Amino acid sequence: MARSNAADAMALVGEVGAIASSPGDRRVRATEVLEALNRIVPHVAAEIVSLNPFDGSVEVLSSHGYSSAVSDRLHSSEFLELMNFLKLPETGKPVRMRDLPGNPLDNWAVADVLIPAGYREGMTMCLRTPDGRFTGFLNLSVESTQHPSDLARDAIASMCSALGALTDPLQNAGWIQVLLNEGSRAVGLDAAGSTVALPGSAGHHLLVGGSDLIKVAMHSSIRQSSSTFLWPDDDEVLRVRVVPCRGDEVISTVVSLDSFDLTPLSRRELEVLTLAAEGLSNQEISEALIIGMRTVATHVEHILHKLEAPNRAAAAAYALREGLILGRVDCPGRPIGQR
Repeated sequence: MARSNAADAMALVGEVGAIASSPGDRRVRATEVLEALNRIVPHVAAEIVSLNPFDGSVEVLSSHGYSSAVSDRLHSSEFLELMNFLKLPETGKPVRMRDLPGNPLDNWAVADVLIPAGYREGMTMCLRTPDGRFTGFLNLSVESTQHPSDLARDAIASMCSALGALTDPLQNAGWIQVLLNEGSRAVGLDAAGSTVALPGSAGHHLLVGGSDLIKVAMHSSIRQSSSTFLWPDDDEVLRVRVVPCRGDEVISTVVSLDSFDLTPLSRRELEVLTLAAEGLSNQEISEALIIGMRTVATHVEHILHKLEAPNRAAAAAYALREGLILGRVDCPGRPIGQR
């Protein structure tokens, strides 16, 4: 019987998150996730698919119930184009047949593939990592129009990032090294936080053991999910990407640096935005940055205008989602950005 209790649904969310982030073969973990999801959406067919970041090809991590003919259509470039048309990779929100705009039968995947195969309802969700990368998708198909319920849809929506990390092929040191361009500034970290050189990657004075940047990266990697933040270095700001690696005996995390264009924000506006995203009031930001309250208010006004955000909460949410946050080691009495 499907779970209908909100508390049970949230417990299942935690269970799926634990499965997705645990060590071990991700195919085994994907199968365990589908088994768990069956308790909230009793499906007759389901799959978790990983997306190759280079050529767009798919790798099925776990699947059951779909015929080869249905699978071929669901893994086609046309299906990826359909998901892009519906903006599913951008939102990461699950969509049921009844959620589709207009008449669901106008959608070829529903009318030509799923309904003829006997599926009367279902759900598709594009999976995204916490730093916003589209890494795969989840398909669930059911025989009853009663499922998935609104509760199930919302619970599964909250699993997007955890499943995005599960399907992320870049959580493997070999993949990451392929992705990095020759001469890229990157370093590996072992489980203890010691640096491990990556062949073909250039060094950088920030990527040394014990540096503030490495401390922040280690703290970020504890969450076992990818993260992106910004780091000031002399006259430039760098984008830092921290990617935990699973299935690698030596490297547990890869940290890479890339130049970042602050446009349209100024360096000071970025500092104000970072503190606002942490929930600080204008007065607290004023004290942290040692600037006047009126100056803080002006910066906030400029930030909202430049980001086209209706309020500071929306601006903070955008900053967190897009990685427009300065990573820092808290130093009482010292302004943000000073290391």
